[in-house]
Amino acid sequence: MSNFLYAEKTVPPGIGMGSYSAGHIFWLILSAVSIYCAVRYYKNADREKQKRMQRNIVIAMFADEALKWFVTIPTGQWNWAYLPLHLCSISMFVAFWHYKTESPMSKEFLFAVSLPGAAMALLFPNWSSLPFLNIMCMHSFSIHLLIVIYPCLLLAEGFTPNIRHLPRLVLYLLLGSAAAFGVNSVLKTNFFFMNGADEGNPLSILEKLIGPWYRLGFLFIALVLWSLMYGSVYLIKKRNNFGLIREGRNN
Repeated sequence: MSNFLYAEKTVPPGIGMGSYSAGHIFWLILSAVSIYCAVRYYKNADREKQKRMQRNIVIAMFADEALKWFVTIPTGQWNWAYLPLHLCSISMFVAFWHYKTESPMSKEFLFAVSLPGAAMALLFPNWSSLPFLNIMCMHSFSIHLLIVIYPCLLLAEGFTPNIRHLPRLVLYLLLGSAAAFGVNSVLKTNFFFMNGADEGNPLSILEKLIGPWYRLGFLFIALVLWSLMYGSVYLIKKRNNFGLIREGRNN
């Protein structure tokens, strides 16, 4: 328990959980079970219970994000990198936007950006230098799990992603990347991984091979993931064999 309050920048070397260790596998199994149970409950709930579940997940996201500050500020570990400007932190604001407005673009962002981004973070955690029994490690897994669950619920209620919204989303991401680059230059941070791919991130392999050109990997990975995701949605909607996406509340 002496390692319980360490953050990524202050944790001593050699005590980390490690990627695909028993602790990491435990979190992946827990995440899969949690997603399955949440989707099953949500699909069988009435609309009032569904909205309440959306609200509770949004509250849990903000509480989880606030926990990071409550841990790092009193212990003197806080730094500018803990501002909620990472893509996954932005996702909680988009989830709140969806809860309040049910905007079609908020749904598309959560599906096309938040879902794959948070899923990749769970599969390739850049916080694996932290011990398993560590509050910041638990925070990192739980916040990304919540971000994955929210768009899965939207799919369960009948949301059908629309590929025609992607150009607008790409524009938002380009503007966000430009803003992140400016903020990073001033605060010496690494929002949007613009100043380097953290260890554990698949982009770190590209960075070692091609240097700063690794940023082009974002585009390649996005194109591959979107092809798989939107292609799967098209096939499921076409065949309607699995019941994951059904006609109903959509845009």
